[in-house]
Amino acid sequence: MNKYCRDQARDELWLIMGAGAAAGIAGGTFMISAVTFQAGLAGVQAAVVTRIAQVYGVNLIPASGAGATAAAIITMGAGQYLFEMGGIIAGLIPGIGQVVQPAIGATAVKVLGEIAITYFENMYPNKIYSQKTL
Repeated sequence: MNKYCRDQARDELWLIMGAGAAAGIAGGTFMISAVTFQAGLAGVQAAVVTRIAQVYGVNLIPASGAGATAAAIITMGAGQYLFEMGGIIAGLIPGIGQVVQPAIGATAVKVLGEIAITYFENMYPNKIYSQKTL
Protein backbone atom coordinates (compact mmCIF):
# COMPACT_ATOMS: atom_id res chain seq x y z
CA MET A 1 0.00 0.00 0.00
CA ASN A 2 1.32 3.46 -0.91
CA LYS A 3 2.09 5.96 1.80
CA TYR A 4 2.29 9.69 1.27
CA CYS A 5 5.52 11.50 2.18
CA ARG A 6 3.63 13.72 4.62
CA ASP A 7 2.41 10.65 6.55
CA GLN A 8 5.88 9.09 6.67
CA ALA A 9 7.40 12.39 7.79
CA ARG A 10 4.84 12.72 10.60
CA ASP A 11 5.49 9.14 11.74
CA GLU A 12 9.22 9.86 11.96
CA LEU A 13 8.61 13.26 13.56
CA TRP A 14 7.10 11.59 16.63
CA LEU A 15 10.35 9.69 17.11
CA ILE A 16 12.53 12.77 16.64
CA MET A 17 10.48 14.68 19.23
CA GLY A 18 12.21 12.50 21.82
CA ALA A 19 15.51 14.11 20.87
CA GLY A 20 13.97 17.54 21.50
CA ALA A 21 12.86 16.37 24.94
CA ALA A 22 16.37 15.00 25.56
CA ALA A 23 17.80 18.44 24.73
CA GLY A 24 15.48 19.87 27.36
CA ILE A 25 16.55 17.28 29.92
CA ALA A 26 20.22 17.97 29.22
CA GLY A 27 19.57 21.69 29.48
CA GLY A 28 17.88 21.26 32.85
CA THR A 29 20.77 19.39 34.45
CA PHE A 30 23.75 21.67 33.88
CA MET A 31 24.64 25.06 35.30
CA ILE A 32 24.72 26.57 31.81
CA SER A 33 21.28 25.19 31.05
CA ALA A 34 20.09 27.88 28.62
CA VAL A 35 23.11 27.49 26.36
CA THR A 36 23.00 23.69 26.50
CA PHE A 37 19.28 23.63 25.75
CA GLN A 38 19.50 26.03 22.79
CA ALA A 39 22.54 24.33 21.26
CA GLY A 40 21.03 20.86 21.59
CA LEU A 41 17.67 21.96 20.25
CA ALA A 42 19.24 23.72 17.25
CA GLY A 43 21.03 20.50 16.30
CA VAL A 44 17.84 18.46 16.59
CA GLN A 45 15.90 20.97 14.51
CA ALA A 46 18.51 20.88 11.76
CA ALA A 47 18.23 17.08 11.74
CA VAL A 48 14.43 17.30 11.50
CA VAL A 49 14.50 19.53 8.42
CA THR A 50 17.16 17.35 6.80
CA ARG A 51 15.24 14.11 7.45
CA ILE A 52 11.94 15.51 6.20
CA ALA A 53 13.70 16.70 3.04
CA GLN A 54 15.05 13.15 2.60
CA VAL A 55 11.54 11.70 3.00
CA TYR A 56 10.44 13.97 0.15
CA GLY A 57 13.50 12.96 -1.88
CA VAL A 58 14.97 16.45 -1.82
CA ASN A 59 18.70 17.01 -1.59
CA LEU A 60 18.99 20.31 0.29
CA ILE A 61 22.31 21.36 -1.26
CA PRO A 62 21.36 21.49 -4.99
CA ALA A 63 17.74 22.49 -4.30
CA SER A 64 18.45 26.23 -4.07
CA GLY A 65 21.01 25.51 -1.40
CA ALA A 66 20.50 24.31 2.13
CA GLY A 67 20.57 27.88 3.39
CA ALA A 68 17.71 29.01 1.17
CA THR A 69 15.52 26.04 2.08
CA ALA A 70 16.26 26.32 5.78
CA ALA A 71 15.65 30.08 5.69
CA ALA A 72 12.26 29.59 4.07
CA ILE A 73 11.23 27.04 6.69
CA ILE A 74 12.56 29.09 9.59
CA THR A 75 10.78 32.22 8.30
CA MET A 76 7.52 30.28 8.26
CA GLY A 77 8.11 29.35 11.90
CA ALA A 78 9.48 32.64 13.22
CA GLY A 79 6.94 32.66 16.05
CA GLN A 80 8.55 29.52 17.39
CA TYR A 81 11.52 31.60 18.52
CA LEU A 82 9.43 33.31 21.20
CA PHE A 83 8.27 29.90 22.40
CA GLU A 84 11.87 28.68 22.67
CA MET A 85 12.89 31.83 24.52
CA GLY A 86 10.30 30.97 27.15
CA GLY A 87 12.02 27.62 27.59
CA ILE A 88 15.40 29.27 27.94
CA ILE A 89 14.09 31.70 30.55
CA ALA A 90 12.36 28.89 32.44
CA GLY A 91 15.66 27.01 32.41
CA LEU A 92 17.26 29.79 34.38
CA ILE A 93 14.90 29.12 37.30
CA PRO A 94 16.18 26.15 39.34
CA GLY A 95 13.79 23.22 39.32
CA ILE A 96 11.38 24.72 36.79
CA GLY A 97 13.69 24.14 33.82
CA GLN A 98 13.90 20.42 34.56
CA VAL A 99 10.14 20.17 34.13
CA VAL A 100 9.44 22.73 31.43
CA GLN A 101 12.40 22.43 29.04
CA PRO A 102 11.80 18.79 27.94
CA ALA A 103 8.20 19.64 27.02
CA ILE A 104 9.26 22.80 25.21
CA GLY A 105 12.03 20.92 23.39
CA ALA A 106 9.65 18.22 22.14
CA THR A 107 7.01 20.78 21.17
CA ALA A 108 9.53 23.00 19.36
CA VAL A 109 10.70 20.02 17.30
CA LYS A 110 7.09 19.05 16.50
CA VAL A 111 6.19 22.60 15.42
CA LEU A 112 9.25 23.02 13.19
CA GLY A 113 8.67 19.55 11.73
CA GLU A 114 5.07 20.39 10.86
CA ILE A 115 6.23 23.63 9.24
CA ALA A 116 8.82 21.71 7.20
CA ILE A 117 6.20 19.14 6.16
CA THR A 118 3.89 21.95 5.04
CA TYR A 119 6.73 23.58 3.12
CA PHE A 120 7.65 20.40 1.24
CA GLU A 121 4.01 19.35 0.80
CA ASN A 122 3.33 22.68 -0.95
CA MET A 123 6.27 22.00 -3.28
CA TYR A 124 5.39 18.32 -3.87
CA PRO A 125 1.68 17.80 -3.13
CA ASN A 126 0.54 14.23 -2.45
CA LYS A 127 3.97 12.75 -3.20
CA ILE A 128 4.21 9.01 -2.58
CA TYR A 129 6.94 7.94 -0.15
CA SER A 130 9.74 5.77 -1.53
CA GLN A 131 12.05 3.76 0.74
CA LYS A 132 15.03 5.09 -1.21
CA THR A 133 16.98 7.76 0.63
CA LEU A 134 19.48 10.24 -0.72
